[in-house]
Amino acid sequence: MKKKLWMIFGPVIVAIVALLILLFAPINFKTVTPKKIDQAATSLDVRVLKGESVKNAAEKENYIPIIGSSELSRMDPFHPSSMAQKYHWKNKPFLQGNPGTASLTQAFNVGGMSNLKGNKAVFIISPQWFTKTGVPSDAFKYFLSPLQLTGFILNSDHGDKAMNKYIANRVLDLGVSKGPIEDGALERISKGQQITNFQRMYIKRVSRASLQSQDNLFGALSMNDHQNMINKAASQLPDTYDYKHLNKLATKLAKKHSTDNDLQIGNSFYKKELKKRIVKYKNAHRHVTYTRSPEYNDFQALLYMFAQNKTEVMFVIQPINPYWVKYTGMPMSSITNFDKKIKYQLKSQGFNN
Repeated sequence: MKKKLWMIFGPVIVAIVALLILLFAPINFKTVTPKKIDQAATSLDVRVLKGESVKNAAEKENYIPIIGSSELSRMDPFHPSSMAQKYHWKNKPFLQGNPGTASLTQAFNVGGMSNLKGNKAVFIISPQWFTKTGVPSDAFKYFLSPLQLTGFILNSDHGDKAMNKYIANRVLDLGVSKGPIEDGALERISKGQQITNFQRMYIKRVSRASLQSQDNLFGALSMNDHQNMINKAASQLPDTYDYKHLNKLATKLAKKHSTDNDLQIGNSFYKKELKKRIVKYKNAHRHVTYTRSPEYNDFQALLYMFAQNKTEVMFVIQPINPYWVKYTGMPMSSITNFDKKIKYQLKSQGFNN
């Protein structure tokens, strides 16, 4: 009878034990190869964004993080990945961001990149993040990395106490719950208290150890592959890099691909996303403002993480289509005032690029 039971349940028990060993044993799994890093750099895979192992390995291979949101997915000839491939840039772009990622998500992302210390990065700012309500709770919860969150908790006894309090409070206010011990630790940090010895031990030895093993095992498996898109885009570029020529080519291609409307919006996007409901947007943004938003405090948390890592950052503010601005009735003052405010925030924190 015992033998029959073992024949039935034995393999299941062995599999469970093996899985637990894989997830909790302090083993450094070598799954991040140069080929995987190259694929991850353009994959825009959420697991890469939420993970740490692939991005930290990339920093050793002369990749430069380009951090943003939805704009990174538009892989045209002038996308940084296309340009880097065509003109053999020394530092290849490593794309980090998805539609819906904003300042606070990227603050945790930057905090989790230990090899970013003393290195360079590019950060793309979208004015559309800075709405009156800020980042939607659902979007933040989806993109928040449990692994990066444990890193923040364990490092919360270092650095600026007020900023750590703000970040912990913000995470809790957005409805994040990662377990009673992690939630309890965040509650203590939000009150300016240090986490307990038990919380530190559990999060370090159990939660984070398991998440690191998962990241090492699965973080680089079956990623999105955008190489064919990049190859096609890069093939449209001239062999010799010439800024004036490229600028003319960009204008030519933009006109060619925005013939279905008079808003200078790409044909494909216009047909799929706007054509059937374009009339709804007529004068719909008359009261839009980008100068009052909780996103500014989240952006301050991001700047804090960059400063902690002593990262040299180039900030790029995304332009807004003037034809779209006019059609939707958005006040130009909303854009110019945002521009002034965000630049002041950057310069006041020592970021001048």
